[in-house]
Amino acid sequence: MMSELNKLEFVGRAEHLNRIISLIQESNKLRVVLVEGRGGIGKTWLLHALKSRLNQVQIGTTEIIDCDIPVFNDAGDLYTQIAKQLYDYTYKEWLIRLRQLREDENRLSQIAYEQERRQLEKFLVDEINRKSSQQRLVFLIDTVEKLGQVDIREQVWEYISNLCHKLDNAIFILAGRPSIARNILEKSFKEEELTYLELNEFTHEDVQTYIRCKEEQLHFTLGQELVKKIIVLSGGSPIMIEFGVEYAYREVIPDWLEIEDIKTIPSRLEKTGGFEAEMVRHITQLRTSMDRLTLLLSRIYPLDSSDIGNLLELSTEEAQRLFIDAQSYFFIKPVIGGSQISLHDIVRDLVEKYVWKDIDPDFEWRKRDSRIAAKYFEQKDYQLGPQKRRLETQRHFDDSHQVANIEFLIEEVKHLREFNTTRWLWNALYADFTTGFKTWYEVTNTIRTQAKKFSFVNQLLAIAKQFEKELNAGQKLQLIIFESKIVHALKDKSTTEDEVRKLEGILSKQSSNSFHQADIYNVLGMLNTKLHLYEEALKYQQECLSLVQGNNLSSIPGVANLVGYLYRQLNNFQEAEKYYKLGWEAAMEIDTPDKGLTLIMASIQNNLGFLYGLQKDYVKAEQCFKAAIDMWLSVGSEREIANAEIASATISVDNGNYVKAKQLLEQALSRCDNEENDNQILCRAYFQLGLNQWFSAEVVNEAVWDVTQVEWDLNLLSLAQDALEKSLKLAEKYGLEEELPRILHQTASVYWHLGFQKCDRTLQDQALKLNDRSYQTSLEYNDMRYAIDSLVGKAEFDYYAKAYEHISDYAQELSDRFQSYQNIHTLYFGRMLRIEGDVAFQQANYNFAFSKYAQGIPQIFQHGGFGPYSIKHELNLLQKKIERLPIELSKTLIQQLKSQWKDHKALKEWCDQQMFLTRIRATKQPSSHA
Repeated sequence: MMSELNKLEFVGRAEHLNRIISLIQESNKLRVVLVEGRGGIGKTWLLHALKSRLNQVQIGTTEIIDCDIPVFNDAGDLYTQIAKQLYDYTYKEWLIRLRQLREDENRLSQIAYEQERRQLEKFLVDEINRKSSQQRLVFLIDTVEKLGQVDIREQVWEYISNLCHKLDNAIFILAGRPSIARNILEKSFKEEELTYLELNEFTHEDVQTYIRCKEEQLHFTLGQELVKKIIVLSGGSPIMIEFGVEYAYREVIPDWLEIEDIKTIPSRLEKTGGFEAEMVRHITQLRTSMDRLTLLLSRIYPLDSSDIGNLLELSTEEAQRLFIDAQSYFFIKPVIGGSQISLHDIVRDLVEKYVWKDIDPDFEWRKRDSRIAAKYFEQKDYQLGPQKRRLETQRHFDDSHQVANIEFLIEEVKHLREFNTTRWLWNALYADFTTGFKTWYEVTNTIRTQAKKFSFVNQLLAIAKQFEKELNAGQKLQLIIFESKIVHALKDKSTTEDEVRKLEGILSKQSSNSFHQADIYNVLGMLNTKLHLYEEALKYQQECLSLVQGNNLSSIPGVANLVGYLYRQLNNFQEAEKYYKLGWEAAMEIDTPDKGLTLIMASIQNNLGFLYGLQKDYVKAEQCFKAAIDMWLSVGSEREIANAEIASATISVDNGNYVKAKQLLEQALSRCDNEENDNQILCRAYFQLGLNQWFSAEVVNEAVWDVTQVEWDLNLLSLAQDALEKSLKLAEKYGLEEELPRILHQTASVYWHLGFQKCDRTLQDQALKLNDRSYQTSLEYNDMRYAIDSLVGKAEFDYYAKAYEHISDYAQELSDRFQSYQNIHTLYFGRMLRIEGDVAFQQANYNFAFSKYAQGIPQIFQHGGFGPYSIKHELNLLQKKIERLPIELSKTLIQQLKSQWKDHKALKEWCDQQMFLTRIRATKQPSSHA
């Protein structure tokens, strides 16, 4: 009988049904109908009846989209099901573009991400409007109170409201329990655009009519006494009526309901939990496969026939038969296009409340089910990985016509695998929280570090938080640290600062031997590095290193590498080398290096190469860069080689080897075939390429004595502008905030030189704005190097424009605000003094000018400089200035320089050379400053 029984058809609610149909047919302004009511009141049945009636009057409807499955985490998940209802092309295109958007969430800046999200939403709106252009289209969406994770539910409803506003000829019918949806929708829509309906319990008369219709429909008579009992006991709830009618029809009605008098039944039910409890309590007897399936679906859902077979240990045929038979029960609903089934949410609540409590008071049964489920879904997860890889391999060999379809199939597998992973980890956590949490952490951390799918990581984080009460102190701390790592990868400066304060507060409460103390120090170091607070970051990473040195050999290489990097940022090259080597030596102690360790070792070699390059030891630098490249190749990380090429190119640019730098940067750019994945590499490569083009654009002219006389190859300068603008665009698009200060400043410099040489005031104004933005951004992100550089840039631009009056103010600001950084950033302090000297030279105040040169040049010499700011360049210009002065004045000023440079052997020798050249000049004709 069970397999032949059709689902009971919808009866009752005619008033609501007719009103909705009338509104859809008559109103051109209606956008949304929201139907609310408590669980089991008949909302789902109303949608099914509505679909049937609308199809009869030639109004197009979608399949009912049920949000009561664990895949509706955000508005994008709902939109995916909407896209599925339109055209095959729409769904395929949507799925691929949604995946891209989600992967871009941790790559794009907030502004760029919102632009991409709006573009994707527009694509869906256009497709809905195309589908509904000839005929009104009605979307039927059920259990909407479950839509979206709790913390983003308000945002989800705002997105849905926005979508509905843009539809030309489509209406959303939304059904669910009372939620925040009503409040948001009422604020978003005018009265004529939104209709709200509330479903309440049936009256006694309604119940009688309802049961009479059911009897006619089933050709079955309940009997007058049973009808009276159901009327009283159901409380007017359609789902309770359905229980009574269906159990009577299936001849599984409880004996007491048939035998006992209606007057005594209420007192009996008071002791057992009421009518609703009795309607599900028979499941405790587990007499049928359907009882076992109902129990399973109350916790693990949705399921297909294969899932049912594996989890209930049934044969394929038995599982398929049960899958079909189950759908004849009113409380089982097909979902995901009918390929899977789920339990009505109110029945799920009742089973949890009344059945599990009786049969599994110690939770062991449920834990056993979850152990089986976790193992099953884990196996499915591992099967889906190779399936995706086979499709990716196939994509490389198929023609372009097939590639789009393969891309879609890959996205479907990814989507399926993510859903499967969530079920695996939820069940693992439930089955045994201690081992489950370990599994959850390993899987989720792998996704965070390797796949970097942060929207999915946040979904998995929400799963772990469902078990917060189970967390011990160590696990709570581990979860907090994990969230901080997500903040480090994703969030803005303000959120990063908040995270630092939170972790510092936790650290102050930890005992000195806390197991997670090293992790906290490490993350605090990472967060402070992101904020450019290098001294703070160094303090934390050194604390971390001292802890891991005692008990965790495998962690030493990574932490020592970070300590070395921070010392380099602070210009302490000796300590940087010491810690890089410490990390390397620790790594060499590990007998079997895995991929993670190999990547760290490659990074250490790359960092050493850059350090040696800064110290002008180019042979050792190249050896290290080559070693890094070989290591990256050995683990198949070819795109990481671009980092070594950019580092090597940076050294070549500083060294004036522009041809080699260009070749290296072009190689690095060629390795990046995906802007979304490679945005940071591309951003840095274009930045260095821009610098390289700019520095190589200088037209050598031995007669030049002042920086304003330097001429540039405008073609190369335009190429520099193009490369720097690409770098800036990438930084802004992908939220690479830490890259902005230097890109803005160097772009400003190129704009200035282009504008100055072409007499283009617009370009010069743009340069001033970009440089000022660099200064403000540098201060905001604690990037002292570029805060100082852009402040010197202000003085430089004013010098070019002969606006000398503010230059002393800039020099004073540099001294007042950044004096503590003078030993780290000697080049820029030296340049500011040289600019002050140039102003005095232009004003024929030679003694003051040379007193500034005497202070500034040694600082530039100490650094060495680069490009147009190299010490060689500076000394050449100073020599040409000396040659313009009268012989005796030149001698006096050279002697003054020599006396002040007595501690700088090379500069003293330069003074001697200038003195000899001045004597030679004296034998010829005198010169004067003109």
